[in-house]
Amino acid sequence: MTARAAAATALFAILAACAVHRQSEPYACTTTRDCKEARVCAEGYCVDRLSGTCPAPCTSCDLTTMACNVECSAAQPCGDVQCPAGFACTVKCSSGGCGAIDCAQASRCTVTCTGAAACGEIQCGSARCAASCSGARACSSIDCGASCACDVACNGSACPIQTCPVLCSVATGAGPVCSSTPPGCDQCFSP
Repeated sequence: MTARAAAATALFAILAACAVHRQSEPYACTTTRDCKEARVCAEGYCVDRLSGTCPAPCTSCDLTTMACNVECSAAQPCGDVQCPAGFACTVKCSSGGCGAIDCAQASRCTVTCTGAAACGEIQCGSARCAASCSGARACSSIDCGASCACDVACNGSACPIQTCPVLCSVATGAGPVCSSTPPGCDQCFSP
């Protein structure tokens, strides 16, 4: 083969490679919202909900219903917890098990903190949020001021700082707590 023929063959190969359609390109994603129905974003690609793995920090999950469960304890601490985008997140922490908990991207968030200093700051975001805190300073602070509905249950000194939606707190024996029961305090469109 002559040099000219070899160069032409190489040029043809390069141009052909540029025209190849890569099957994975339509499945690239940054969040689950980028994926079509019945798929979730996992490691940068949309995958079938049933075949994917649980996103971090879920210790277990149901990809069909997009439910994420996070369980942390002093023996198995989680540090800071950020609920994955679009998932209904259930976080359970015992003494010293969790740092800050960020539910800002979750479709719903339920947090249970049991024991002394079980959870750091809880940031609810705009979705439905519920927090239950028991033990000395079990929840260092709870911010659900932007939540469409927020319910907080605290005993004793479990919740020293709470930010509730406007006019959405009720008095309890342990002091005022955020509640979605007063009129106008449940603004969520789904359960």
